[in-house]
Amino acid sequence: MRENKKIKKNGNFQKILENLPLVISMKAINKDFLTDNKEGSKEINWGKFSSAYSLEGLQAGLKHTNDLEELGDWVHHYWVKGLKDLWNALERGYSVAGGYSEEKRESHLAMMVPYSELSREDQLKDIYTIKDLLTTEMWGLLDGYEYEEEFEKWDIGW
Repeated sequence: MRENKKIKKNGNFQKILENLPLVISMKAINKDFLTDNKEGSKEINWGKFSSAYSLEGLQAGLKHTNDLEELGDWVHHYWVKGLKDLWNALERGYSVAGGYSEEKRESHLAMMVPYSELSREDQLKDIYTIKDLLTTEMWGLLDGYEYEEEFEKWDIGW
């Protein structure tokens, strides 16, 4: 079992937290623009849309913990919120680029459980999302390398 680490209020990690916008390698995505800023378009890029929620969850979580399992919970919670917002947008006449099948909706519905109830594979997908959102340096500071074997075992990676 991994050691539960809480954020240290001093030292290198705190300095990184103070500069969080500089640490996250992915550009902030404005989820208010559901459509990649194409004026008049009502098509949602689900990848960018859901990434915006995941990023928001990561930023919120890093204010409380540096434990990747706990951060995975934050990311998952915000992703679920994004999914609910997607469904609301679909009801308002938006569509998803590439389509959004009933099968996809059902698979997403199955993911609307607390992080602790997800399969280990799905938990690792949330943690891998964190890896995608962070710089290599920040991933290392969070001891992310400890997850690399699990990523390989479950063939997690985009």
